[in-house]
Amino acid sequence: MSYRRSSARRRLVALAAATALAAGTGAALAPGASAGTSGWTAANGILTGDMDGIVSQLYEDGTAPVVRVKNAMKPAWSPDGSRMAYVNELTGRVNVVGHDFTGPVELPVNTTDTIEAEDPTFWWGGSEVVFSLSGKLRVAPSDGTRAQQHLLPAAQEGCDSQPSGAVDGKLAFIRSGSTCGGVDRRFGAVWVYDGATGAIKQLVAGKANAPAVSPDGTKVAYTVGGKLYTVDVATGTVTPWLAEEPGTLRGPAWSPDGTRLAYQLTTTSNELQNQVLDLSTGTTKVLYDTPTTAKWDLAWQPLRKNAVARVWGADVYGSNIAASRWTWNTVGKSEPGLMNASSAVLISKDSQAYALTAPALAGKKHGPVLMTSGSALDSSVQTELKWILKPGASVYLIGGTSILSSTVASKVSSLGFTPKRLAGTSRYSTSVAVAKSVTSAPDYVFIATGTDYHSALAAASAAGADGTSSKAVVVLNDGNSLTSSVKSYLNGLDPRNTSMIPVGASAKYALTHTAFSNWPSTYTYYPVTASTHEGTAAALARFWWAGPSNVALASTDSWRGGATAASAMNVFGPLLWTSVGSLSADTKSYLVKGAANINGMAAFGGTGSVSTAALNSAGTAISASSSQWTYTPYDNGLEPAPSSPATAQRATRVSPDLGALRTTAAQ
Repeated sequence: MSYRRSSARRRLVALAAATALAAGTGAALAPGASAGTSGWTAANGILTGDMDGIVSQLYEDGTAPVVRVKNAMKPAWSPDGSRMAYVNELTGRVNVVGHDFTGPVELPVNTTDTIEAEDPTFWWGGSEVVFSLSGKLRVAPSDGTRAQQHLLPAAQEGCDSQPSGAVDGKLAFIRSGSTCGGVDRRFGAVWVYDGATGAIKQLVAGKANAPAVSPDGTKVAYTVGGKLYTVDVATGTVTPWLAEEPGTLRGPAWSPDGTRLAYQLTTTSNELQNQVLDLSTGTTKVLYDTPTTAKWDLAWQPLRKNAVARVWGADVYGSNIAASRWTWNTVGKSEPGLMNASSAVLISKDSQAYALTAPALAGKKHGPVLMTSGSALDSSVQTELKWILKPGASVYLIGGTSILSSTVASKVSSLGFTPKRLAGTSRYSTSVAVAKSVTSAPDYVFIATGTDYHSALAAASAAGADGTSSKAVVVLNDGNSLTSSVKSYLNGLDPRNTSMIPVGASAKYALTHTAFSNWPSTYTYYPVTASTHEGTAAALARFWWAGPSNVALASTDSWRGGATAASAMNVFGPLLWTSVGSLSADTKSYLVKGAANINGMAAFGGTGSVSTAALNSAGTAISASSSQWTYTPYDNGLEPAPSSPATAQRATRVSPDLGALRTTAAQ
């Protein structure tokens, strides 16, 4: 097996150009993926429909529907089929439920008033749900971690309803007018919004209804006067279908493979039929026929496989090198799915205390965290530095000479790189030195204990997630107190301008039981706590990321594995912990609720770190079933042939939910 294979290499995560992701901006596609649905082919799962507030399963053999969710309207499936959104008939709010129709999550709305949400639809790779509310399009993360917001800027809004989203960021909807006063929102012009560019345009004028964007985002099906049409998004070409069909058609729904359209037909004798049109032949098939005037809204479940990987080497240090190979390009090359490293961060493989903030620095400086002996630069690390870095690149050494000796620095220099040591007199003052290297004016300061690695590494993963534009840092508390160096650093900041985020109970106590002479008498902070290490990491993920597409999984028993995982995943998603033998309950709960948006997951280390059983459980948690995910082993960080498909989806966005955790303290 070669060290690199540029023709076949793919990552499970949706990677973009390093500059776009590092800046945390906009939409992104995996290198090598088309600006649409490369790698997003799907099989057709079950067809569901809303009949008078009951979501039922329809069968293509014509048998009677089976009730799945009561008090539920307007079903919509995530692009991988793992979750279904619907409107709760009793509350008027959007709920998201598992593929087995259990475990609803309510998408929060910033009001206690009665609302009537309509027509939820998943968008991008499942990270977001768009719905209409009072004639405006709203968007919320599909995992329920954030309240809804207006989708469009005020200048682009009209009286908008009936959204339908695709994985490439296209969104079709009905615009009934510039305002909603006195208009019938059921009918209007068909518009399309391109989330990747922000462009918005009208596709079809007139009195259309029920637009449905195709899985690949290239066409929109809709009805006018009870007749069925499709329109090409790029050209505007309209194609009529079933012009001779007697009766009224409504509610078209695309099959996930894009070959068929399901719809409801009300015949001239007032008989309701649910039919399917084969677009290649023009033939129709009746699914279910009943003499009723009940209205159905149809949705077709995609069965698309998510990506699960294991990245490992011969031991924990080999896994560290493997993670670097999995993430970074060979210098001078550009392989699909890999990034170009700008620097590297060195930590001592024998010093947990001085490694805790390294992933935050690595995110900012755009490079791996590599572990070496404290007395000499390991040969494997020398090789990796030469593989990924251009001559003259900075290599950051965390800790003084007692942690990483002058011999290590000298060797870095002799290899043609520029050593930069970040050190204090203790792990605590060193964390301050690292923080100052990240930014002199932080927007966010995470505080986590320096005597245990779980919270600090999870926090460092979050702090580095904005990449080179990051203005988030991590400093360490000493048990229930702050050392003088950390206290002085925090005292030099203003909590009205810098958000203080203690992660874990001891960090919260240390922050709130310290007097700061330069701070106001009362201040706001944002505590992230839970009863377990896994729960704290999951709570931090919910707080910091809005619907991440990817996650890293590491063993609770290994700080080295955690540092490796946090560094390798970094700008793509959060670090989660699990016990070795089985998937931890708090982590499983996070994965299940985020299954619609989590399309890729990587475990770091061999089966002694994350067992096969734990990894299998995690794959099942994010997918439509135990078989709807693919496993790719990255032994030494290398992908075996054949390559797995690239996936097209939105880049993970850092979006801390400050309002949910806002707490006031008095000095």
